[in-house]
Amino acid sequence: MTDAIDPPQPERVLLSTRREYLEALLRVAGLARRELRIFDAHCADLDIDSPQTHELLRVFLLRSRDNRLYLAVHDIEHIRTRCPRLLLLLRQFSDRMFIHRTQGDAARAQDCFVLADRLHFVRRPVHAQPRATLRLNDEQESQGIYLRFSEIWDSSVPAISASTSGL
Repeated sequence: MTDAIDPPQPERVLLSTRREYLEALLRVAGLARRELRIFDAHCADLDIDSPQTHELLRVFLLRSRDNRLYLAVHDIEHIRTRCPRLLLLLRQFSDRMFIHRTQGDAARAQDCFVLADRLHFVRRPVHAQPRATLRLNDEQESQGIYLRFSEIWDSSVPAISASTSGL
């Protein structure tokens, strides 16, 4: 008789600082195996262009031709003018990395989050506040975040393409 392997138990961690949020963002991104969905007002507070984050995203995109990175923001100016590493990734992986700008109701959303594989996420209910929640191995809670991202994505438009240098 073989022992059944129990799936990992869901974890919930409350975060109270922006630094904890950034650490959780890196943790969630590092857990991504198929898709990574990021929603933020402008990404200025995410260290999204740091060497560490760049390498993490690059390795994720290199891991499989089926991996996808979706990024939705309200304002693309920070990405366009201050994120050369992120734009380099977009040029290198234009077939599987997408950056959209919100519009309509989605443009008024105040939360922000990172979702990996519909299984792990970190979310701040209000972008301007540091409080957040990290959820790991939680398909049920992640489904709600996935649906939220889908609504935002459906109310957004392509904002930066691989041919847009931003420099």
